[in-house]
Amino acid sequence: VVSNFDKTKAYVFQENAISLSRLPTETPKCYSKEVYLDKAEKFITQIQENGLSKAIFSRVKSHPSEKNTDEVFEALQKKYPSAFVYLISSDFFGTWIGATPETLITCDGDKGETVALAGTKKTHDNSTWGEKEKFEQQFVTDFIESQLESLSLKSISKDGPKDRVAGPVKHLETNFEFSMKGVEPIVIADKLHPTPAVSGLPRKEAIELINSIEDHDRSLYAGCIGIVGEQTKLFVNLRCAQYLDQEYFL
Repeated sequence: VVSNFDKTKAYVFQENAISLSRLPTETPKCYSKEVYLDKAEKFITQIQENGLSKAIFSRVKSHPSEKNTDEVFEALQKKYPSAFVYLISSDFFGTWIGATPETLITCDGDKGETVALAGTKKTHDNSTWGEKEKFEQQFVTDFIESQLESLSLKSISKDGPKDRVAGPVKHLETNFEFSMKGVEPIVIADKLHPTPAVSGLPRKEAIELINSIEDHDRSLYAGCIGIVGEQTKLFVNLRCAQYLDQEYFL
C-alpha cells in the first residue's frame, strides 16, 4: 500500500500483478535555498499569527547521479539496517526509493503498535535533549494518544520517551501498544496519518498553511507506505527520493 501526503491518492499492489511500462513523470518542482528561506520566514510568521503549535515546511532538492536505483537500494540497506528500506516503481507515480525510520502502525493478530517520533540531533551528541525537542516529541505523543483513545481501543500503554538511533541522527521515541480487536489496521492508520511530525498541530490548520506556501506537490513524500495483510507494517514515507532521468529528487 502506498499513499500520498494528503491521502487524496492511494495505491494497492498485489503479488503476481501485471507489470506495466513506466509512463513519463512530471519533474518535481525545485527551488533554491534562498527562495526556501524566504518562504520559511513567511511560514514562521503564519505559524505565529495563527497560533499554531507547530507546522512542517519542506522543499525538493535535485541530486544528479549515475548510480542506478539498485545500487542505492543496496547501500541504504547496509547503512540503515533498522529502517524500512524500499524501492518501488509504477506507471502511476514513477520510481521512488527511501529508508524511513518512522513506523505508522504494525499489527500482528489483535496486537497493535505505533510510535511517536520527533526531535533530532546527531547520533554521537550525548548532551541533554533541549526543550524544543522535548516539546516536539510531547506534541506528537499527545496527538497519537488522543487519536487512539478516540477509536476506543483497549489496553493502551506507552513507553518512553527514549533515544532511537537512525543512522547519523537520533530521535526521541515513545512506543505505544494496544489491543485492536474489532478495528481494522487501515482505520487506525487513517486516524494517525498525516502525523504532526510531517504536518503539524492543529493538523487541519497546519496542512492548510503547508498547501498555501509550499509550491511543490509532496506526492509520496510524508505519505504512507508498507504492507497490509496477516501482519501489517505501515510507515511514514520520510527520507525518500523520486528517481527520474539520472536525478534523485530528495
